[in-house]
Amino acid sequence: MSSRKMFGLTISGLLLATAVICAIFLIAGTRGGGVEIVLPTPPEVSDGGAPGGAPGGAEAISVTPKNVRSVIATLARPAAYSRDIMVESFWEGGNAVNNFRVYVTQGASLLRTSAGGTDKSILLTREYAYIWYTGDRSARRVPLQGDNAADEYQMLLTYEDIIALDEAVISDAGFTADGGEPGIFVKYSSGALGYRTECRVAIALGLIVSAEQYDGDTLIYRMTAGECSTEEPDPGLFTLPDGTNVLGGF
Repeated sequence: MSSRKMFGLTISGLLLATAVICAIFLIAGTRGGGVEIVLPTPPEVSDGGAPGGAPGGAEAISVTPKNVRSVIATLARPAAYSRDIMVESFWEGGNAVNNFRVYVTQGASLLRTSAGGTDKSILLTREYAYIWYTGDRSARRVPLQGDNAADEYQMLLTYEDIIALDEAVISDAGFTADGGEPGIFVKYSSGALGYRTECRVAIALGLIVSAEQYDGDTLIYRMTAGECSTEEPDPGLFTLPDGTNVLGGF
């Protein structure tokens, strides 16, 4: 999994594929790019940014619908971290909630979740997903394709989808300091059904920390992330039920 990739899955595809299987990110900052942020690595922006000098040789730019894709492309997630994620799906007459505890290190990710009182673990390497429940003596091994498997298992939005958007579908973007944490927000509509998506990316983490999706005015998806720790997770966490540690050497 590339260190520059955020956890995610195209939400529209997820909702269609799962038939709705199973914050609102309220924009509380300056809108439309009126505030400038300083990025550690200046993006190559020529379509709406307003480059200006900044201390330390960094580049100050205004985040707008025109350049938000280029700005987000400069961000990178930590090599190791852990956080809690809640993913909610809504449909007429019901909803589903999935809570994940996520541990990430170089070469592996561990997702832990509970359903019906049963704990489930999903340990992902670059080639396989290993899935087991509490009490199992072995794990089911599933071959993986693509780089976003951990994102798919968490039912998350990916920032690659934002970067690949047509500028015409982005209705708003800018800087926010909601909760005191600098971030970038973006609003867009996409997919055959025209779902409206709102999400927020933490600048310091390079991770999407909240997202919502609407069918018209109806909320159908919400993701919220808890506080993120960038300390290296305990290597012992990445151990299969048979005692094999996928990191090796432990």
